[in-house]
Amino acid sequence: MTLKDISKATGYSLTSIHRAIYNKEGLSPATREKILEAVKSMGYEVNYLASSLKRKTMNIAFVGKKPRVSHDYHHMIASGVKSAFSQDMGMNIALHEYYFDGKASELEDKECAILSDLYHQDDLDGIVIMPINTGIKLQLAVQKLIGKGYPVVLVDDSFEHMDFLCAVEPFNDLIGQTGAEFMSQICKAGKVLVALGNASSKGQMDNYESFVAYLKQNNVPITCVPVKDTYDKEQLVAELGSLIDDDVVGLYTVCESNTPAICEAALASGRKDLKVLGCDLSPANKAYLVDGVLSGILDMNSYLQGFLAMRVLLEYILKNISPKASVLSVPVRLVLRSSLAFFEEEYSAGISIATRSH
Repeated sequence: MTLKDISKATGYSLTSIHRAIYNKEGLSPATREKILEAVKSMGYEVNYLASSLKRKTMNIAFVGKKPRVSHDYHHMIASGVKSAFSQDMGMNIALHEYYFDGKASELEDKECAILSDLYHQDDLDGIVIMPINTGIKLQLAVQKLIGKGYPVVLVDDSFEHMDFLCAVEPFNDLIGQTGAEFMSQICKAGKVLVALGNASSKGQMDNYESFVAYLKQNNVPITCVPVKDTYDKEQLVAELGSLIDDDVVGLYTVCESNTPAICEAALASGRKDLKVLGCDLSPANKAYLVDGVLSGILDMNSYLQGFLAMRVLLEYILKNISPKASVLSVPVRLVLRSSLAFFEEEYSAGISIATRSH
């Protein structure tokens, strides 16, 4: 089956068929749809590899937070991105990685600076962005890139009322509910200290609000005590320690970077009866779980987040395949000490995708 065969069968010119298949301008939506339906019914398959050799190199950018240690949350997102990209290495595409780092108060400005530089480039074909928060400043920087026509896929968090191609993130509402249900099963009546993350991160705030809502809706005799992020581990440990009294029965956090702090606060208290639920399977957090400091870990599946984000973008720009939904949510796993071995491999197991709108 060739394009000439399709042209003869449908009556459309070779130019029109080429424009429809490769998503080129010059066709009405109705005509494009008719041609694509005919192409599909006739069993024609596009040779994307051969086509890629005839065009210029397509440039893909990834913007994320610089990993602190191997196999931490941000390292695994980047690993997923690069692994997904490697599947199409022969398709005449190039990946450009941009990382921001620094003090917590500097991260937003540094990420915005990278996005501003990308905005002034004219040779990009798509971008995967891990937003450090969902504040207005970063929102405007991302929106400018979308306004310029770049397909943008967000990973880990997303913005409301924005026309990005897709966002791949944990289903934070369900994470909070899962965390609350677990704590309600293992904690007696009392108070749970909740170490908050970035107040301008929609995902982290959704996590906390759902945690609180579950306890209230199910009449669980546990009171949440939110503890603001100090963006300094030692200060947060001290703040948590000052709040641990006889009524405190557990600690929880919505932010992967604060898991070590809640663990150290629990250890410093000398209270072996405290129940502690953290998030992210970083090496340090795994050690806390093995040692019995953590009662469990909510793993955010960061590798799969990065992998899916890059696959969605490549499928779109290389094959004109749109994502199934504007938001793809990866499964979150509750990891216990007895089940940790199942997740020890770098990329772990258990892939499934939930779709929802935003």
